[in-house]
Amino acid sequence: MNDIIRFLELEDPAITIEDISTEGRVKTVTLSTPPEIRFCPRCSFRMHSRGIRIRRVNHPILQDTYQLVLLLKQRRWRCTNGQCRYEENESFNFISKHRRNTNAADFLIVNEFRDLTKSAADIARKFNTSDTYAINVFDRYVNMKRIALTDAISIDEVHLDIDQICQYALVVQDFHTGEVIDLLESRRQNVTEPYFASIPKEERFAVQYLITDMNNEYLRYVERYFPNAVSVVDSFHVIQWIVKELADFIRDLQNTIRERDEIRQKKLSEKAGHQVRLPMSDELYLLKHYRFLLLSNADSITYHEEPHMDRHFRCLMRTSDYKERFFLIDPALKELHDLKERYVRFNTVNAGKPQKAAIELNQLINDYAHCDHDIFIRFSRLLKRHREPIINSFVLMERLDKNGGAIISRLSNGPIESTNRKAKDLKRMGRGFRNFNHFRNRFLFASRNDPQLNGREPVGQDRPRSLRYRNTVPKSKQRVLNAELESILEMYDCSKDELLSLRHWVAEGNSPFNNPDRILNEAGLPCDFIAASRILDEAFLDINKGGDLR
Repeated sequence: MNDIIRFLELEDPAITIEDISTEGRVKTVTLSTPPEIRFCPRCSFRMHSRGIRIRRVNHPILQDTYQLVLLLKQRRWRCTNGQCRYEENESFNFISKHRRNTNAADFLIVNEFRDLTKSAADIARKFNTSDTYAINVFDRYVNMKRIALTDAISIDEVHLDIDQICQYALVVQDFHTGEVIDLLESRRQNVTEPYFASIPKEERFAVQYLITDMNNEYLRYVERYFPNAVSVVDSFHVIQWIVKELADFIRDLQNTIRERDEIRQKKLSEKAGHQVRLPMSDELYLLKHYRFLLLSNADSITYHEEPHMDRHFRCLMRTSDYKERFFLIDPALKELHDLKERYVRFNTVNAGKPQKAAIELNQLINDYAHCDHDIFIRFSRLLKRHREPIINSFVLMERLDKNGGAIISRLSNGPIESTNRKAKDLKRMGRGFRNFNHFRNRFLFASRNDPQLNGREPVGQDRPRSLRYRNTVPKSKQRVLNAELESILEMYDCSKDELLSLRHWVAEGNSPFNNPDRILNEAGLPCDFIAASRILDEAFLDINKGGDLR
């Protein structure tokens, strides 16, 4: 009964459990400590107890089934020295001063934030505290850092609308594991440029594939930040472009038929002398309810052989019957369907065969460019403009599925699209966010397999003072250099002299990833400033030792 560690998981073996009572769903445990001789920490005189006060504390370990309340018999001590009269309360290892929850509650609260389906209010309600306290606890213990880049990364934006700056956040994800590398506040260049520039060159140069949509700004990331990588355009976004154009074509066709029906109805009304209402035409009915026959992939359509009664046509209809009538509305529908299916088939059968895909893509570009439909003429230009990134999407690589098993998959943004959904669900569950840093930390904390509790960022007085750049260094470059400097300082434990030299070098407008002596590392790349300085110091030290020997 007295084993407080085993029963309550509290690290304070001196405490004794006096009583346990249960009333409804509330379990109350009374705790006390044995009397002891106590001396004043100030004057070393003996202290005496001024009585016992009952302190009510919530403990969350059993709160899944019960609300657990601890009643602590806490003594108050006073020094017997008449000139000191120092007073203090009895302390316990498992609870801090002026707290109503045990220390275990903080870590359990933080762990609950891994569940994206729970809001801060839900978590606070579970632990009998306020949502403000729960958020403060999470912010105190969690500050997620960027994880290292791999040879294949995916980039996409997600609409968060947190504030004026954070409209579209940028998600960077590891293609192999599906873990989010980082979440940036915005996709704008003034945010992305200093961020990617701050990543060490060795890490950026190791990236081989950059998977994005057809956004030109993302495609330029290869030239700016990942010179050894190739761009990969996600195949889903290419087909999405076709589907959107075909949907617009159907919408225009619907408007044309609707205008035709309205003119016909107006003429009949004028002839009859009263308002005539015509039923929906067959063409409009089919375009409205069976547009999937054109927009969906032919292989994904389920054809029902058993006929069913259609209320509009008032006869038994099969899927094949709808398809036949649908393509009779306009001859262009059948031609557009066949042209679209050619690309869908090309996109499906060439997985793992980029060389064969390159040959077939050239043929498709030529055929589309000489067809009679403006949609696919424009599509041929798009394919020609993004030819190489599209071909690169047929490369196969190993990645982890949702169950953690290894699978062989094409390079695509499919995994990052599901990650974007989690970010939107978090925003929706929290009824919106106004603090991007909190949102980022919670999203990364919940989406990573093994998140680390890194504590808070350094407070103002711990941060290095801002640099005073030369007047010739433009503001845009200063932002990049500031980010690079922070990255270098995280890599090294610099001495005071090294820090002063480094800051002076950067203030002149130079990158901390370069050095004035043009010293190269084993890979043939320029050493950063700190590494080059230490190489020179070691070289001078060896020369001096050699001189002493002579």
